[in-house]
Amino acid sequence: MVYVAGKSGLYLVAESIDCGGKGSIISAIKDSEVRAGRLVVDLRLLWPSDEPGKVPSGPGNALWECYENDDVIPDYSKLKDHFTDADGRKIGSIFVCEPTWAHVGLAIRRKIIHEVAGKNYTAKDTAQAYADDREELIRKLIKPAIDDGVDVYCERNFCSSVVYQSSMDNPVSVEDIMRLPGNAFAARNAPHLYVICDLSAETAMKRKLERQKQDNCKFEVPEFQRRIEGKYRSSWLHALLTYHGSMVVYVNTDSPTTLDDTVRASLEIVKRFKSGSLRDKEKFNFRKR
Repeated sequence: MVYVAGKSGLYLVAESIDCGGKGSIISAIKDSEVRAGRLVVDLRLLWPSDEPGKVPSGPGNALWECYENDDVIPDYSKLKDHFTDADGRKIGSIFVCEPTWAHVGLAIRRKIIHEVAGKNYTAKDTAQAYADDREELIRKLIKPAIDDGVDVYCERNFCSSVVYQSSMDNPVSVEDIMRLPGNAFAARNAPHLYVICDLSAETAMKRKLERQKQDNCKFEVPEFQRRIEGKYRSSWLHALLTYHGSMVVYVNTDSPTTLDDTVRASLEIVKRFKSGSLRDKEKFNFRKR
């Protein structure tokens, strides 16, 4: 997808190791959109998630009102019809995450990430599930929204599969990960901009212990996070992402940077991308090291 100011929406993806700051980046952008008076749709709160502020299932939940179910990746057209006001005010931005909390994404969260007892999900199983979930999300929601001029902000994309599933026990090669139909489709509709958090596994795991929300995710362990930490900084990953048409920038979220530093950097990145002044490989907050 090509970004054309005033015509297409912005597709931005935040990436990091677990507990690395990607959620803080997306939340900072959402808060800014709300303050600006834009009509914001946060699917993370409409899906059957454990996110703080989750909209209860049933009447009042937009997905229930559209589908009588919140375990669904909505078609953009249906979401647009539901949220368009009588005065014509339309959706300004949509916030989503991978995996989703619907269909395959919900199964990933409940079975693969947390490993159901007695079931061994391989790296290949995991990569396939993520690719299927990703394709449905992009095909039904993200691409039509971008084409309609709506900005979409997402936690994770095929970048995560490349980093994580190539690092699991009995790993899948990067080439095989990208050959999966869902990832090939995602690559053809790649984000305009990746914002990658740069921090140490030690800092990330310390923050995991300090936060209220505990996912018990099998990947959120120091040994695995150290295994993938360097991949997010690698030149080969940057080359892969830019090959598919994305710009890549980096935000230092390691100590002693603060949440306020991350918020400021996030808003500056969006502002500069939309104005055309952002450059590939730019780094933010690295003076704090």
